[in-house]
Amino acid sequence: MKKLVCVILALFALCLTAVCAAPAACAEEDDGGGWLVITKSPGGETVSEGDDAMFISRARNYSGLVWLIISPDGRTVYENNEAEEAFPGLEMAGFEGEELQLVSIPYAMDGWYVQTRFLDADGDAFLTDRAQITVLQGIVASPRVKMLSGGARLTVGESRTLAVEAASPGNDTIKYQWYRSYSAARNSGEPILGATESEYTPPEEIGQVFYSVGVWCVRGRDASAPIYTAPVAIVYSAPETTPEPEETPAPTPAPTTPPNRGGARAPLLGGSPLFTAMIALLTITLLAVLATALVLHAVSKRHRSAEEDDEAEEGPQKP
Repeated sequence: MKKLVCVILALFALCLTAVCAAPAACAEEDDGGGWLVITKSPGGETVSEGDDAMFISRARNYSGLVWLIISPDGRTVYENNEAEEAFPGLEMAGFEGEELQLVSIPYAMDGWYVQTRFLDADGDAFLTDRAQITVLQGIVASPRVKMLSGGARLTVGESRTLAVEAASPGNDTIKYQWYRSYSAARNSGEPILGATESEYTPPEEIGQVFYSVGVWCVRGRDASAPIYTAPVAIVYSAPETTPEPEETPAPTPAPTTPPNRGGARAPLLGGSPLFTAMIALLTITLLAVLATALVLHAVSKRHRSAEEDDEAEEGPQKP
């Protein structure tokens, strides 16, 4: 009986252990056992020229990711926001995370692909499936735009002319509009009145100002989607002024005793310590001499009086 009870208790403990270990095992299985697991690849998008699109990738146990923009033939690959330089007007956001947003997609990106490269803790790469971008062109195609000049640091009196080059795929009329902004964000500027040519020279304005240009094609009453260039910074600073040197006052010469020329003594200046000491010494010497003379005179007088008294007591001497 006791053996049967022990066997039952042992089976109960084994079952309890299995039940407690099951959730952990399931969690480990769901987590991929610590391996990088791609759970979602981005999907293809069809947009009109100038529209936006969102691409989403998901994975577990990854340490980093890189978004890739790949040409139709696969020979050209841009990482993260490098494509902004290749496609003027394109803006990319969210490339640091799992959701990539493309803003103002140009027709030149038609047929390109989006892909995500996930990295595990060891630096090994895992690629998602590619997502194709399909861009539908409007009645009027957007121009191909290239910025010919960059930003500059200038001082008052200097100037910099900004220029853009544009070409219309359908030989349509090209329009320009320059914008000014105090932010580097795209499409955030205000239009500059009268700046509607392919070149523009900014005015002198102390501080940093960003300039960009919007370019589009016009055919009759129809117009293409505008292409905006990346803002460039023009920084004006006030000219440096050289401080005038401060005048150093000439030192006041110290009084000097004129040199003793021709045997003449240098005059003594009244009120000087040396002059006062000499006067005091001379006064003391005169007083000492006068006192000595008075004492000698008194002694001599007393000696004569004593002799006269002695002669009077002796009387007249016999002849």
